[in-house]
Amino acid sequence: MSISQPFSSSATSKVQPNDIPSGGTGGINTPLRPIKNDRGFEFPAIWSFPPFFTLQPNPSTLSHQLELWRALTLKWSKHHRVFEVNIESEQIHEVFENKYIKRKLLPPSMKKLLLEMSKNGEAAPDPPKQDNRFLIYWKKPDEWGDLIYTWIMDNGLNSSIMTFYEITDGDLSHTTEFYELPIPILRKALESLVKRGKAQLLEGKGEIGQGVRFL
Repeated sequence: MSISQPFSSSATSKVQPNDIPSGGTGGINTPLRPIKNDRGFEFPAIWSFPPFFTLQPNPSTLSHQLELWRALTLKWSKHHRVFEVNIESEQIHEVFENKYIKRKLLPPSMKKLLLEMSKNGEAAPDPPKQDNRFLIYWKKPDEWGDLIYTWIMDNGLNSSIMTFYEITDGDLSHTTEFYELPIPILRKALESLVKRGKAQLLEGKGEIGQGVRFL
């Protein structure tokens, strides 16, 4: 689903996206337009529609709204390489707050969004059994696992033992997409390889840290 698609809030309001000004400026009939930030990410026009930041009570409208938020969150996170969202953090991620229109997604709404993303395999609570900190899966753990394994094979490192640090922060990995990948996501990625018989996790001792043998 395209994240530029508006949602109808007719159950609670007759206001439609094209009836409000874009970015808090312009006339009352100024159409909404995408906004590009200083790092090249383009927010869709719907991000400048104030009701977008308030979860709607109508079930069908809410479902569509959450789909738009899920897509936007994943796209923004991938562009900025954001791997984690902490709902309790004092610093709100840019995607959840539009300062131009003075609107933000409040913590209860963020929690509902992230729990919905978890149900769809797009996020996961970390640590488990709490609902304030979430890993964001703009790539699924098994996708990260495939990238890492391909890199291992391409560099002739199969049958070798590597520490977690060497994989995500080592000299060989600094040009890879998984460079500085958080350990919780790395572990899930490696566990997916273990399940497929492509790796074996090893518990490290002292300063050596955790490691993995690729098969």
